[in-house]
Order: sequence, then structure tokens, then C-alpha cells
Amino acid sequence: MSLNTRANFLMAVSIIFAIYSLLWGLAPFAEFNTPARFILDLADWPVDNLSAPLDKNTMWLSAIGAGLLGAVSIFLGGIVVPALKEGNRSIIHTTILAMIFWYVIDSAGSIAAGVSSNVFFNTIYLALVLIPLICIRKDKAA
Repeated sequence: MSLNTRANFLMAVSIIFAIYSLLWGLAPFAEFNTPARFILDLADWPVDNLSAPLDKNTMWLSAIGAGLLGAVSIFLGGIVVPALKEGNRSIIHTTILAMIFWYVIDSAGSIAAGVSSNVFFNTIYLALVLIPLICIRKDKAA
């Protein structure tokens, strides 16, 4: 896969993460937080609690999580994608380490909280970011 193809794929992932972040970020707004309630219920498979109102802590932590995911999407699109086009191995490796760090902490916490189904979704998100970043040939690096 060419660096340009990898960069385009990662830009699409960045946009998907941004949209996801905006929908998840609706959690504190009870009048129109159905997308956020669906996202949260889906992460705690099966979808069986969609009509339940969200408690204060869930709304608060969702706002924090959505904001962080939005920031990640901007970093991916604004920093990592251009670095990928250039073959900047330092930024690529740092991004891989950052994503693995997130994955381990988020997944371990999800399991400890009794929501191990979230590890499945985390694995998908991790794969979407890592696929274009792994196996960059040395001769393509800047």
C-alpha cells in the first residue's frame, strides 16, 4: 500500500472518529442524546438499555471521552496524515505507541468495570489506526 493510500485511509478514519465524537458528545444533552445513548449501550453489548436516561457521571465522562476522541481525530488528520505522506517514522512510531497505550488502559478498565464487550470495539478502532501505520518500508521513510 502506498504512503498516499495509507494517508487517505487514515484521513477517512480521522473523519469517522470526528463524527463519532460529535455523536458521543451529545450525551449530556438529554433532549437529543439518543445517538450517544446508542453508542454507550452498544459498547455494553447487547443493546438493551437504550431508553434509560443517562446518569450525571455517564454524561460527564462521555463529554470528556468524546472531547478526547475529537482531539485524537484532529491529531490524526492534521499531524499523522501529513507525517505518513512524508514517511516520518518518528511520528508514525509515536502514534503507534500512543494508540497501544490507549488500548491497554481503556480495555483493561473496561474489563475491570464489567464491560468487556468494549474491548471488541477498541480492537476495531485500534486496527483502523494501525493498519495504515504498520509495515512502512524503510526506503519510503523521510
